Amino acid sequence: MPTPLLEVRNLGQSFPGPAGVPVEILHDISLEIREREVVAILGPSGCGKSTLLRAIIGLEPPTSGEILCRGKVQTGLNPSTALVFQNFALFPWLTVRENVAVGLGHLGLAEAEVRKRTAEVIRKVGLDGSEEAYPKELSGGMKQRVGLARALAVRPEILCMDEPFSALDVLTSETLRNEVIDLYSAKDSPVNTILMVTHGIGEAVFMATRLVVMGAHPGTIRAVIDNPLPFPRDEHHPDFVALIGRLHEMITRTAFPPRTPSTPASPTAPAAPPSKVHIQSIPGVSLSSAIGLLEVLENEGGLELFELNRHVDIALGQLLLVVNAAELLGWVTTPGGRVEMTAAGRHLLAADIGARKRLLNTALRGLFVFDLIVQALKRSPSDEVDEAVISAQLALTFPHERPMRLLRTVTAWARYAELFDFSSDRRVFHGLKDSADPC
Repeated sequence: MPTPLLEVRNLGQSFPGPAGVPVEILHDISLEIREREVVAILGPSGCGKSTLLRAIIGLEPPTSGEILCRGKVQTGLNPSTALVFQNFALFPWLTVRENVAVGLGHLGLAEAEVRKRTAEVIRKVGLDGSEEAYPKELSGGMKQRVGLARALAVRPEILCMDEPFSALDVLTSETLRNEVIDLYSAKDSPVNTILMVTHGIGEAVFMATRLVVMGAHPGTIRAVIDNPLPFPRDEHHPDFVALIGRLHEMITRTAFPPRTPSTPASPTAPAAPPSKVHIQSIPGVSLSSAIGLLEVLENEGGLELFELNRHVDIALGQLLLVVNAAELLGWVTTPGGRVEMTAAGRHLLAADIGARKRLLNTALRGLFVFDLIVQALKRSPSDEVDEAVISAQLALTFPHERPMRLLRTVTAWARYAELFDFSSDRRVFHGLKDSADPC
């Protein structure tokens, strides 16, 4: 049997958590990446997909286990990989040509070779004529093409992509998916293998030859599935649809494992503060989307996640986040992958805006991130806390999260509940008068 291009053996990844207690992000991950394949890593939010990708690239050394590249233990950055970022990561002061050439600086190439490679990949991704443009002059799709060209310029054996199309509109992302597959399939392609992280099941089935499904808390590999569908793939073919359904069901079971039944909350007192604050991150969704979920469930009753996904016009990954947010707030439960509204959810939906704010105000105090800020404000003589103080604490508590993304969501939820507010000019959190009774 040929040596894998890359092999992950019993990899574990932990970060320091509250009070120095380690938080396990990845547990006993073993995976082979082979020659000439497209591997898509799928799983619910927070399962460690991006953490695994960063470990494979060498950006974060694993806590345990090892990674082998062509049979040799990998130490430091893997020179055989290149990464296409979700948010483009372009230098605004550099032109397209200069941004693409940035990745070649450490290779010690002659200037003529740099110019040759740069021109070659710019042509391959369809940016001819835009070489001297700056990022501010480019559309989202063009910016991502620059990121792709920069990765291709180093001629990586493994092209890694972390949610590369999620920041783009539907039509642009569809176009780029097709172009990436065309690049991979071309006989003169510099790309040997593609390793991608995605929330989109349809995107994964469209692009990947092998699908890796991860579970969460901590991140583990639940299944590895071969995708034998030939390129080009027809998204309406029965086999394509059947594979999406199979993955949909698998990810649903992974995201919402069976739980021990608990005593239902009383509808007249749904927001009683819990005895213990939950140390859990906050899904990056709006409260209006979580309340919208309740409105769908009110009309339909409980729904299997697959059926619920048919009722709402959002991707499964985003829907999982909305359901997680509603479940975190006690508005829904997910027995066996079925989403059902709780008594607390019905009570909130029937309440007027003032009562909703009071209910949410009380509920948020039982969540770690909100309690962290509330307690910091109580200790502050000025009733203000600098954003950097909170951000630093969150970075320690949730090292695999993006603190600023988390803070944006927390601020939006807290403002709605009138729990506290944030001054974008002064970059401080500050309390609100009578915030315990927002209305």
